[in-house]
Amino acid sequence: MVAEKPVEKKAYGSMVDQAEAERIERMALALSEQSPPWAAKYISKLAPAIGVLGAGCEVVGPQLVKLCYGLYVVYQQLPKTIARGLWGLGVCFFGGKYAVSIAATEAFWSTGGSRVHKNLQDLVDEANALREASLKDDEEDADNDGVADVNQINAKQLASRKTALVLKTIDPEKLSHACHGLWTAYMGVLTVLKFKFARTVALAESIGNTLRPTIAKVAGPTLVALAPPDYRKWISPSINILAKCIAGYIAWKVQQLTSTVQSAFFGGMIASRALLELLRQRQLMAASDDETYLDEAIGWTLGASGIYVQLFKGGPVPYFMTPLFWPLDFVEAVLKWNVTWMESSSQKEISA
Repeated sequence: MVAEKPVEKKAYGSMVDQAEAERIERMALALSEQSPPWAAKYISKLAPAIGVLGAGCEVVGPQLVKLCYGLYVVYQQLPKTIARGLWGLGVCFFGGKYAVSIAATEAFWSTGGSRVHKNLQDLVDEANALREASLKDDEEDADNDGVADVNQINAKQLASRKTALVLKTIDPEKLSHACHGLWTAYMGVLTVLKFKFARTVALAESIGNTLRPTIAKVAGPTLVALAPPDYRKWISPSINILAKCIAGYIAWKVQQLTSTVQSAFFGGMIASRALLELLRQRQLMAASDDETYLDEAIGWTLGASGIYVQLFKGGPVPYFMTPLFWPLDFVEAVLKWNVTWMESSSQKEISA
């Protein structure tokens, strides 16, 4: 009888649950067995990384969601004047870097954000129910087979069992309604953003159309010579994507400069008028905005400070806080890409 090879234990760090990382890794391996051959080898190689990232997201994700939701609750409980002033400061000092996200937030609330909040809550409830059912399933399996570890289960059997668990636990009507609501809201916001940043989209299209033939002439012959015949079909799409990335980067950098100036003074005026209103509420001053130049003086000063910080100080976010803004950076990048190139795709479909 051949002894089984002991499972090698991996050290993932204190923030990652080792057992959970190994479980997700096995599920990724099971997925690779059921995937097409061209994708299976990549999934199997990435399985350890998928396990670590999945377990890490299970630890960090809920805490990040709680933090954002807690900040939102605190913001909602603030007096309207203070909340408006904080929003003005945010636009003043963050408006250039996160112009699309700020515009998306404004469009989101103007098109009915409460319904989207309900859809998000439904998805969170379904995800929590699925996680609890999965943990209970693992505990029952350990009690039944006496091995006390799902590591001994075949990866394919584990994937099939978990798939069946998903089908039994998830409410399809609730999930479908929530996803449809989120997608409808996202497309509505995207439509508003396309109109708002139409000039940037046109600039990116113009730069991309001009840049694409140049890249093809410069890099095309070299790529054709180096690439095997079976892979040459990927050269043209790769050049198109590269041209889009460069064109989008240039166009949005130009837009960032414009947004920095516009949002800095706009947000500065909002914050200054909120400050003066707060002073009047506390009877520390009596003059209205029309009777004094103090709101303009404070607003323009804040606007100049916002421009200086964003353009000459590398941005308003301190380096030690940048990891907290990575999700917002990701959202900003996705919105920019969709605003720029989903517009062009829809236009081509209509013209076709």
